[in-house]
Amino acid sequence: MWTVCSTYCTLESTPTNSLERALLLLDLVEKVPGGLRNAEISRRLDIPRSSSSWMLARLERHGYLTRNADSGRYRIGLKTIALAHGALRDLGFRSSAEPVLYRVASETGLAAGIGLLEGGHVLLVDRVEPPDAARQRPREQRDIGRELPLHTTALGKVLLAHLPRHELTVTLEDRRLARRTAKTIVSREKLLLELRRIRQRGYALADEEHDAGLRALSAPIRDLSGTVRAALSLNGPSDAPAWNDLRRLAGLVTSAAREISGHARFPWSGFRWSEQAQDQ
Repeated sequence: MWTVCSTYCTLESTPTNSLERALLLLDLVEKVPGGLRNAEISRRLDIPRSSSSWMLARLERHGYLTRNADSGRYRIGLKTIALAHGALRDLGFRSSAEPVLYRVASETGLAAGIGLLEGGHVLLVDRVEPPDAARQRPREQRDIGRELPLHTTALGKVLLAHLPRHELTVTLEDRRLARRTAKTIVSREKLLLELRRIRQRGYALADEEHDAGLRALSAPIRDLSGTVRAALSLNGPSDAPAWNDLRRLAGLVTSAAREISGHARFPWSGFRWSEQAQDQ
């Protein structure tokens, strides 16, 4: 096994070529606010400084990274951002979903977001902050493109709940349910029971399971066949007024998710999430 901390590794095996190393390098730089210097990158990726310098120079030359002349820190470049926006544009449903996100964020005073299941994580692909939010979270907690755990988030639990049984088994197999707060579900049996409840009631609640003081509510977004392809969430401080009427809020988020489902286009075929998940 490679000696990089699992926080920054995205590949399970030792990288065998410069391409794999460059991909890990980009992933590392993207995850660290403020960027990293060559020496830090070399140390964290456990590669010679000369090798990381060689990759950094070429990634910077082609616009995938940018370097601050004063600090020497490398950050994600505009070329990478352009690729990300292209990928989000091709998802097909963001243009129809965003008016709904803005509306529910305004109505509830909570942030609204959409997530997909990608590589064993939730990938946040859209997010709208409520107007005049009293408490803005740090930028790194709000950025589109963030990867979130499946078992600690309402988005993740909705997506897990609607996986077919064999896909759910593969997804959870040998996966450690890391604890983030005192309320995080770390038992596989308890998580499976929670997923069954989510399928029955039609939405998921994460009550301070990912971050203390943060609550989230999520409902599935489906394609024309009824297959769950994404999820919509509302989230915000656990003492926000919107949480005082959970039944109303659950109705609002499920209705908004159905509205997005009715207008959504899902032109790609790589995702196979299905409502036909069997009770565990």
